[in-house]
Amino acid sequence: MRTIIIGAITAAKIITTNACMAQTTTPDTIATPADSISYTLNLSEVVVKSTAPKTKMKGNALVTRIQGSVLEHAGTVDDMLGRVPGMLRLGDKLTVLGKGAPVYYINGRRLQDTAELKRIKSEDIRNVEVISNPGAAYDAQAGAVVRITLRPAQGEGLSGDISVDDRQGLAVANNVANGNINLNYRRGKLDVFAGVNASNRYLEMWRSDMEQYLYACHEHVQRGTFTCDENATTAYINAGVNYMIDDHNSVGLRLERGQHIRSHFRQTVDCDVVIDDRWRDQFMSTCGQDRRSPDSYLASAYYNGRFRQWGIDINAEFYAPKERMEQDVNEVSTSSRLSTQAVSENDSRLFATRLVVDHPLWGGTVRFGGEVSALSRKNKYSTDGRTTMEDNASDVSESTFAAFAEYSHPIAKAGMLTAGVRYEHAAFTFTDLSKSSNSLSRDDYNLFPSLSYATRIDDVQLSASYMLKTRRPSFMDLRNEVKYVTHYTLQTGNPKLRNEILHDANVCLRWRHVSFVANYVHTKHAIYDWSSPHGNDGGVMVSVVNFTVPINTLSAFFNIAPTYGRFTTSNTLGVMKQWLTFNLDDPREATGKREVSYNRPMIIFNSDNSLRLDKGWQVELNSAFYSKADFRNVRIRQAYWNLSAVVQKTCLKDKNLVLRLMVGDIFNTAHHKVYMDLGNYTLSQSNICGQERSLYGFHNVQLTARYAFNAVKSKYKGQGAGKDVMKRM
Repeated sequence: MRTIIIGAITAAKIITTNACMAQTTTPDTIATPADSISYTLNLSEVVVKSTAPKTKMKGNALVTRIQGSVLEHAGTVDDMLGRVPGMLRLGDKLTVLGKGAPVYYINGRRLQDTAELKRIKSEDIRNVEVISNPGAAYDAQAGAVVRITLRPAQGEGLSGDISVDDRQGLAVANNVANGNINLNYRRGKLDVFAGVNASNRYLEMWRSDMEQYLYACHEHVQRGTFTCDENATTAYINAGVNYMIDDHNSVGLRLERGQHIRSHFRQTVDCDVVIDDRWRDQFMSTCGQDRRSPDSYLASAYYNGRFRQWGIDINAEFYAPKERMEQDVNEVSTSSRLSTQAVSENDSRLFATRLVVDHPLWGGTVRFGGEVSALSRKNKYSTDGRTTMEDNASDVSESTFAAFAEYSHPIAKAGMLTAGVRYEHAAFTFTDLSKSSNSLSRDDYNLFPSLSYATRIDDVQLSASYMLKTRRPSFMDLRNEVKYVTHYTLQTGNPKLRNEILHDANVCLRWRHVSFVANYVHTKHAIYDWSSPHGNDGGVMVSVVNFTVPINTLSAFFNIAPTYGRFTTSNTLGVMKQWLTFNLDDPREATGKREVSYNRPMIIFNSDNSLRLDKGWQVELNSAFYSKADFRNVRIRQAYWNLSAVVQKTCLKDKNLVLRLMVGDIFNTAHHKVYMDLGNYTLSQSNICGQERSLYGFHNVQLTARYAFNAVKSKYKGQGAGKDVMKRM
């Protein structure tokens, strides 16, 4: 039940915005034009004042310069990105307008773990590029791309940074502590780096109220609460090396190891059961989950360079995650006691490689290349204590080949036109080792065209684009085993899921510090959580399905982001509306069907405000609001409002120590009440905050300390390959 609602609410967080600011710089020297006597005047002192970040439109992307702007002192990259034009923080998630979570690149290297954004200082960033409609050169699943460029490093020798942060919940005992150490050694053309990240999460007695209704011959109602507890510790270690062959060519290697040192999660469901308006039962189900030896290995290598007019980018990656989950369920009801044990094991291997080549052609630029990935995954599920549950073992394999070509050409006095096409062939095989009749295989052959146009009319910048995209189901959704949750709830996947197909059109206008963005998406075969009757005692099976009806979604946003001296403000007003109607089974109706619509629009208003003071002080007051609304097959029945405040101090002469104190969700209003109507089945739940286990409320206080010495950043330029598959894993 928790999976249904929390997963749906996370999907609702796909709203973002734009901002527009300006930036100036002051050189430290002034040089005269060359003549018979050339000289340089050295200034004894230069005062550089931070101003609003300067944003310009480059094709269908928004490029914002961070260096020298007020966003340079926003904290971490994660803190900064929520205030970058084209992006918005909603809850604890960063999204791109109408696109959901983007794919991130840092100096050309594609991120596997977005937690890395919290380990890099905003002072290290030169610019950020937000691409709302990435073209054929990007994976067909990439709805949006954010490219981050670091400032050029100076000097040689050893450098590093250390950071610690602690977040403590105020309404619930939820504590998250993180520590990071990153080291870098540079000598000549050689660059060696290493880092360690450790995190500990603690949660006690987070509570949510719920009601589940099912009509199957009789009316079955469950009313009660569920509570969650967690204690988990994780660690990640990375190391790598880069070598600059010359100014235009570099190679590198990166290794990463992830480990769950301790991971225990417990969920308790306490419910009354009412059948046909008569109380029948009361049960308490406690489910404990322990992760045993879950870990991951990652190895990536790259070459990035130019040969004459040819640009070449090659990446190769190997990724191997595995996990063993032990589950112990104990149930006590008025009529019986039950104990169930289950073990779930997953072991995966992925190899992926990517090639991108560019070259000038006929006054424009052509880009072409391809990607190849091969995945194998072994799943095993065994259970003891339930005669109706069966052990299951399966193998999944998927190989993908993609080739793309894209051409951009400037049109004199008219703008820039870019057209591209991407071909993808995906071969998927599911082998059920327990029951061969469930095995299946399929091949998908798809062409994904893209077209974009950008121009400027006086002070107005305009871009428009269209592209065809896809979204593949996660491998968790493709599983076949049936998982025991409670006596009344079972959970499984669906190996027969089809890929979502998205037709995406986008328009963006910018005039000075005012922006307007509109986005339309038509989604076919959309993937959703779904519940259906199971057995004759009011039980349900939670699964995933493809919708038979398409979803049409339209979003539009206005943003105004002026700067007045040391004060910068960014204010966004937007609306997102979908059109979705079902004819669902409901035996209570004379026709056996009932029409259910999810068409209520969502109104969004966000305001981010920052004031820079003397002696390194900075204060912020930020607000995020969205109204009651429908998103996909979930109704949000409570408006969301998160008001947070930040005080930050930059210390020491070199400003290498940053202390940041944040109080989030000051009035404890950033949570939801949600409702799902599936015809003969409904589910309502309160106190919903987010999807991640570490996120059980925004009402918290967080203290962060970061110190850097001899700041020299890694030269690693690998873009990564196969990250879309990693995300699904």
